[in-house]
Amino acid sequence: MLDKFDYGLNRAFSEIIGGLVASILLSIFVSTGLIPSYFIWLFHLLNIVDMIFLIQKMPYWATSYSVGWLFGVIILANTGLLTIIDIMINLIPLVFFVYRLLKKIYL
Repeated sequence: MLDKFDYGLNRAFSEIIGGLVASILLSIFVSTGLIPSYFIWLFHLLNIVDMIFLIQKMPYWATSYSVGWLFGVIILANTGLLTIIDIMINLIPLVFFVYRLLKKIYL
């Protein structure tokens, strides 16, 4: 039943940890003067665009994949790696999951 759960879990871990590592590296480069400070704003803009593309693909995810992804987000949120805004944005798949569940119940 949860054949894609581990793929969703791995995706959540890789997205969040990858973003965290990139953010840390970017901050180090800015603080040492290797790159200008406006690169941080460009990085945030790219993250927003990436999240929009991710949200567009969420309705096509398998239910077990969505559950794995949500589980990964919850685990990382409990470790303190995510801010409240990050948690709210990353819980958007919950809307698609509830919609799918209601659709199966009533159809």
